[in-house]
Amino acid sequence: MSQRRSAGRAPQRRLKMKDLERATGVGRETIRFYIREGLLPEPERPGRNVAWYDAAFVERILLIKRLQAERYLPLSVIKGIVGAARELSEVEARALNALDGTIQPAVERDRPHPPETLPKLARRIGLPVSELREMAKLGAVEIVVRGGKQCLEGSSVAIAETWARLRREGGYSNEFGFSAQDLEIYVEMVQWLTREEIRRFGSRIAARVDPETARRMARDGIDRMNELIGLLREASLLRALAEGNVEPRASRTGQRASRAGQLPS
Repeated sequence: MSQRRSAGRAPQRRLKMKDLERATGVGRETIRFYIREGLLPEPERPGRNVAWYDAAFVERILLIKRLQAERYLPLSVIKGIVGAARELSEVEARALNALDGTIQPAVERDRPHPPETLPKLARRIGLPVSELREMAKLGAVEIVVRGGKQCLEGSSVAIAETWARLRREGGYSNEFGFSAQDLEIYVEMVQWLTREEIRRFGSRIAARVDPETARRMARDGIDRMNELIGLLREASLLRALAEGNVEPRASRTGQRASRAGQLPS
């Protein structure tokens, strides 16, 4: 892998594990955990007890720690951003590192969402604590500990509020078979989309422009793509309805009967 990565490039300084620990402030057990979980690639191993790490490992580890400490992202999401299968170059990792923490979430611009304990938030928005925990298990929100208590904060509060309104005002209740589990397809879709967007942004933009330009383009891109995704989704739904892709049971029964040479009653 290292030979393939370094082909055609200037030789990179190789680091031992102790050098990597010193450069990142992260212990070897944690680094080995990241490798086992696929957040880091396997190092070059010229011998049984010898492992070499290049400078990209330093940038990846620093990015992982920042995404954990400042963005409160779970490792499953971070893996999608810096995972071993993703050929993240040192330049791309450094560019994304510089970008992290400089973009304010849209929901925080007009009304900040400070930490709220799970019981307090559950009472305020009308959801049981168990449903908030289920949302966290699915990756829809992130539970953090503040002052020794489990809380939601920032975007996670806004997501819980929106889900509660859909449940309460939209009628998507348990009576009709809806639960937090229905969020799973949206979480998986968004996580996949996020990985692709970051991969393309990192390779096409972040590593090629100055940090301020990258920050502005990222902020504008997030806002515009949010609008575009909503429009595309609505158009797709309406197109499917207009084309008759969602057929009533009676119609499907009639078509099956017609194909079988029978007239629907």
